[in-house]
Amino acid sequence: MARVLLVEDESNIASIIVFKLEREGHEVHWESRAVEVAGTAEAFMPELVLLDSSLPDGDSFSLLSLLTARGPVVMMTEFRDATTPDRARAGGAVATVEKPFKPTQLARLVAQLAPAATPARP
Repeated sequence: MARVLLVEDESNIASIIVFKLEREGHEVHWESRAVEVAGTAEAFMPELVLLDSSLPDGDSFSLLSLLTARGPVVMMTEFRDATTPDRARAGGAVATVEKPFKPTQLARLVAQLAPAATPARP
């Protein structure tokens, strides 16, 4: 299964996502602060990133360009407009998911986008 970096500032949402993805066999690292994401991504080496579109301490779209260089990024958004998904895809996101979503829906998307098997870490 895959190493998944979850960038989500709301702990209740994050805990549900972490629980579901770990039950599916993924290794999940949760980061709640935008300022920590670059360092975490460097150390954790995620194979897939789930990125909240609105973080209180930073610009998610700036993070998007940094993270897409590492692999697929799914933007999770509570904004119900056409602009946010279009902007996310233009920034390199492979998909967007509108909140609220069912954990099963997100797990299914992760399974589709994540590598089939996680290679051994160096």
